[in-house]
Amino acid sequence: MRNGFRRKARRGFTLLEAIIAMVLVGLVLVAAFHVLGGTTQSTYLSAQSSTGLLLAEGLMAEILPRAYAEPEVENPSIGPESGESSDRTAFDDVDDYDGWTAVPPEAADGSPLAGYDAWTRSVTVEYAPLTNPLGTVGSDEGIKRITVTASHGGKTVAELVGYRTDCEVDEE
Repeated sequence: MRNGFRRKARRGFTLLEAIIAMVLVGLVLVAAFHVLGGTTQSTYLSAQSSTGLLLAEGLMAEILPRAYAEPEVENPSIGPESGESSDRTAFDDVDDYDGWTAVPPEAADGSPLAGYDAWTRSVTVEYAPLTNPLGTVGSDEGIKRITVTASHGGKTVAELVGYRTDCEVDEE
């Protein structure tokens, strides 16, 4: 005690301490929301990628079992042959799918897949050389490269490549 004054014990925060605490809490919240936003975007992109891959795989699984070429046609070409329908349910060989596109994606029977309005599936079929299946040639060497693309909102999300050859396997 000095000069008769007694110092009171301080209780609570000063205004400066309260402001510093609020700034620190604000910085922590901003960082947490930033992490949450990144996680949400990552989850969305992962879901988009999975959906695109499933759409591409489904169509590829439909195409690969088809015949290599149109039966009994001399000089076959890529794409539906003259007089063939462009209706997917009538496709009987892999190259009939060349240039096929559907928005929204369709089931094998031609009915639209519900919930995929912003999605597109498309197919290209090309002759590939036996010596370099990644290349492209203008005539048939016995191998066709099939590329199925799934896009969402105009952006390619998944692209699947498969090959079909003219070799027949005897199943005994």
